[in-house]
Amino acid sequence: MKLFQIIASAQGSRAFSNMGQAFGFTDELMAQAVRYFIPPMAKAIEKRAQTHEGLLAVLEFLGSRRYDRFLDDPRIFGHGQVQKEGERVLEYLFVRDSRVKKIIENRTKVLPIEAPALQNILPYIAVMVIGAIEVKTRRPLGVIWHRIAKGAADDRELANPYLALAQHLRKQERDQKEHRRRRFFSFLGVGSSQTPQVRDEPVLDAPNLFQSA
Repeated sequence: MKLFQIIASAQGSRAFSNMGQAFGFTDELMAQAVRYFIPPMAKAIEKRAQTHEGLLAVLEFLGSRRYDRFLDDPRIFGHGQVQKEGERVLEYLFVRDSRVKKIIENRTKVLPIEAPALQNILPYIAVMVIGAIEVKTRRPLGVIWHRIAKGAADDRELANPYLALAQHLRKQERDQKEHRRRRFFSFLGVGSSQTPQVRDEPVLDAPNLFQSA
């Protein structure tokens, strides 16, 4: 399911209506605004996940909150704490305020909403987009983690496969570095005469995890 459809079906399929009531716009206009802001946010996540370190950062970021729970709560609009969470998302995705302002400026050219109003709405859209990404990826990643853990994954790890996978990848990276270090010193003729063999596990397919999110 596409992110827009996930958001549209949230809150009993009244997400855009609830959003419009909170900010004084029609549900059609809120749906249009969300549709226009999804691509740069999804692309920012996808771009970050292209590298090993970037993928780790994405997994840890998604594992730090349950944004999917925000998504299905009609009380989020106008809530100060949710706004702060949205600002946190925007800072993570775009790093610089100038990039956020540029995106808003571009969207004012196609939306009949003034820039200050869009800037006020954007943090809530950011929370919904990340929530939709979690809805889309949580179960597939849980299946991947269950397979990696050979069926030994506990309920906590399956509920938050993002952190479980991030911790696994970091451990995998440490083990491989230690293996390379031991091989290097063995080549120099120092250190242990026996170099433990570290089996390389399949690396998570980073480009495909969040592609076309």
